[in-house]
Amino acid sequence: MPEDFEVEKPKSASEIRKSTKPIMEKRRRARINDSLNQLKALILETLRKDSSRHSKLEKADILELTVKHLRSLHRLHISAALCAADPGVLGRYRAGYSECVNEVTRFLSTSEGVHAAVRTRLLAHLA
Repeated sequence: MPEDFEVEKPKSASEIRKSTKPIMEKRRRARINDSLNQLKALILETLRKDSSRHSKLEKADILELTVKHLRSLHRLHISAALCAADPGVLGRYRAGYSECVNEVTRFLSTSEGVHAAVRTRLLAHLA
């Protein structure tokens, strides 16, 4: 009585890749999602946002908030480095800002087309 055993041929490298590709993709997506969840927790904590109210943040929102925060940190780092290198930088910055505020104030006081509410909000923002 002959037995019906088929000898399995060894799989080629491309066949192995095809069979493991879905598993590898699933692991890659899991790593991405885990990292996004960690970023979400960090960014909400940093921005002092209530995580229960922001539990449904989209991945794009998490990435946008992270980029915005990193840019802010980068600006602070550069500002601190400039001030450390030249202590007069901060004074010149403040003088330039004050001059700009004065110019905006002069412009708003002479412009007739600007609504009073807009003028008030803008000046309050600059103060």
